[in-house]
Amino acid sequence: MKFLVVLLIALAAVTARPPPPKYAGGNGQYLAGYAGGKRKGFKNLKAAMGACNRMRKACGGVTWERKHKGADKFTLRKGNAFKKSPSGEKSWKKLPPPKGRRGPRKQRYRGKNGVYLAGYAGGKRHGFKSLKQALDKCNAVKDCGGVTFERKHKGADKFTLRRGKSFKKSPSGEKSWVKA
Repeated sequence: MKFLVVLLIALAAVTARPPPPKYAGGNGQYLAGYAGGKRKGFKNLKAAMGACNRMRKACGGVTWERKHKGADKFTLRKGNAFKKSPSGEKSWKKLPPPKGRRGPRKQRYRGKNGVYLAGYAGGKRHGFKSLKQALDKCNAVKDCGGVTFERKHKGADKFTLRRGKSFKKSPSGEKSWVKA
C-alpha cells in the first residue's frame, strides 16, 4: 500500500498542467453576455480571471462594470469579441492557446515491487535522490525505459535510469517503474 501511495505522489508530481490562458485588455470595451447565463461579480481582476479560467470555454473573459454600485464590479462574460462600451467599461478577453505543441505529454508509469529493469539508460549509471527527479529525467532521455530503486546501493542516489522495458525478478528486492 505504501508503495502505491509513493507511486501516485510521484505521478502527480511529474504531471504538468497547461499554463493558464493569457488575456488581452480593451479600454472602453465590453464583452457580451454573462458566462453561465447570470451575473457573477468579483472584487478584483485576479479573482475574476481565476474563476474565468476554471470555467474553461464557457467564459470568454472579464468586464469591469464602471457604473455598478457594488464592490463586485469584475464580471465573467460569455463573449470573446470586444464591443464599444457606452458607459466606459474595460474588458479582458481570453486569448486562444498558441498553435502547435500543447505542452509536455503526460507520461505514465507502472510500478512493481521485487523487480528491476535491465541495463542503464545511456550505457552508464545515472542515480537520483528522489523518484520524481528520476522520472523527470527519464522523460527527457531517449533510451530510458523506466526507473529502478536500488535498495542496497550505498549512496543516496538510489533511483536509477534504466534501458529495459520489461520487469525482471530481483534477487535483492528492488522496485521499478516502467513507462506505460
